[in-house]
Amino acid sequence: MSVREASDVAIDDTLTADICVIGGGAAGITLARCLDGSSRQVLLLEAGGVEHDAAAEADSFQVEHTGVPHHNPIPSRGRWLGGATNLWFGRIAVPDAIDFAERSWVPHSGWPLSLDALDPWLVSAATILDVAHHDRFDIGRWSSHPTIETFRRDGETDLDVFFWSGAQDMAKAARSILERSPNVTTITDATVNELVTDGGRVTSVSVVGPGRRPFKVTAAQFVLAAGGLENPRLLLASTGSSETGVGNEHDNVGRYYLDHPRGEGLARVDLRGLSPSQLGTLALLDERADSEFGTTQLRVVFSEELQRSEQLLNHGLHGHLVADAQKSEGFEGYKRMRDRVRRRQFDDRRAIAGDIASIVRGAPQLTRFGFDRVRGRSTPTEFVVIDQMEHEPDPESRVTVNPRNLDRFGLPRVTVHWRINDSTRRSQRRMHELFRDALERVGITGFSSDVLDRPDDELELIDMKHPSGTTRMSASPKDGVVDPNCRVHGVDNLYVVGSSTFPTTGHFNPTLLIVALAARLADHLVGLAD
Repeated sequence: MSVREASDVAIDDTLTADICVIGGGAAGITLARCLDGSSRQVLLLEAGGVEHDAAAEADSFQVEHTGVPHHNPIPSRGRWLGGATNLWFGRIAVPDAIDFAERSWVPHSGWPLSLDALDPWLVSAATILDVAHHDRFDIGRWSSHPTIETFRRDGETDLDVFFWSGAQDMAKAARSILERSPNVTTITDATVNELVTDGGRVTSVSVVGPGRRPFKVTAAQFVLAAGGLENPRLLLASTGSSETGVGNEHDNVGRYYLDHPRGEGLARVDLRGLSPSQLGTLALLDERADSEFGTTQLRVVFSEELQRSEQLLNHGLHGHLVADAQKSEGFEGYKRMRDRVRRRQFDDRRAIAGDIASIVRGAPQLTRFGFDRVRGRSTPTEFVVIDQMEHEPDPESRVTVNPRNLDRFGLPRVTVHWRINDSTRRSQRRMHELFRDALERVGITGFSSDVLDRPDDELELIDMKHPSGTTRMSASPKDGVVDPNCRVHGVDNLYVVGSSTFPTTGHFNPTLLIVALAARLADHLVGLAD
């Protein structure tokens, strides 16, 4: 078996497999890894190539945004092997038990699974993603530290942990497995544009390669693993048997679109004049802080008790410790260039030229900052607060497709209508109040918050590029799209995996849970053959 290009497949050929996986991102690569060496013949179809094709991506991934604007410049989809993990920051977070619970104050909440049921798969996911010290996700196992002592307050706030993946580029980490697998074949540049169904089963998928070269794939089982926007897109686009699409009998496909509303810099802490011990209070809330368990970051969260008593959403708060030089135009240009290089995005030459000019103008200040950083003399002057928040499920927050607006592969383009309800903003205000109070208890009075000072303003919240919820998991077909095993309600041999299946998202970054659900599904699919 091997990694092949779709151009090697003959026009109108039919490929056959036991399991066909559509999408080569975090979920699809995990399925391939977990099915490697099994008795099942697996075909992994990735729409992009091994390398990034900016032109094809720009054409296929055009989105019309209605409702709340999406301001985050980072893409949520990557059209090359590895998918969004090519763009991913690598941050890992574990869900909370309350994220899976039905909460009376959160409409449409509750999973048909518990967090406990997923524990073994979360461990598997941490191993696949090479997460150091994943046995220390529980903050209760940590030793004493000023950050922990300040923000762990019974009945009010608690702390959760971010780690970073050591296998951030999942395609690179899995490449040798994919190339030598005895039973998994990966085909790149293979865009699926229709699921063909008959009698409650998918009989085949229509695929186009470069130059619109058509072929099809038949399989016993199909898995849609293309992400929070592409999963509903393909289901809605597959109208051969029903004008409403596949798995959409109850009009749930594309509804309940979730992201994590993010407030960046809506609150700040002036650090000038603070003692070293007071600065230490915020140390582990900083991005990529040095902790007793290596590179990590803590975040302030509501206790479950407070969420229940005050009917709050499950928000988190962390931030950046910044020196004056890091607030300069030159440093901002440097950060944009760094991210552009990491994501291999070089198509906007005017923006690149502008960032280079900013770096050149700021070179003296950046050089001094670099030397001070190396010598340990760089002193932060401000803590910039980042609100990472839960989004209340709302059926009117949704993804739709426009059949009159097709991309070059014959797929209808996507429209996203994002709604953020007041529950998000009310919980954000409460988090800022508790954070301010915790700081004041240790003598830090330099906290300022636009959220608290301007309570009647709808301050700008950006998205975190975590599209979720659009093929939500449910016990009943009336309430969602897939069952607890990720099988599409009413379709015997079609599964969907990824963040699109999340009924709620708390404030946790989704990749660990995506990989856990994919590993769990792989085990289920192997069991079907036994």
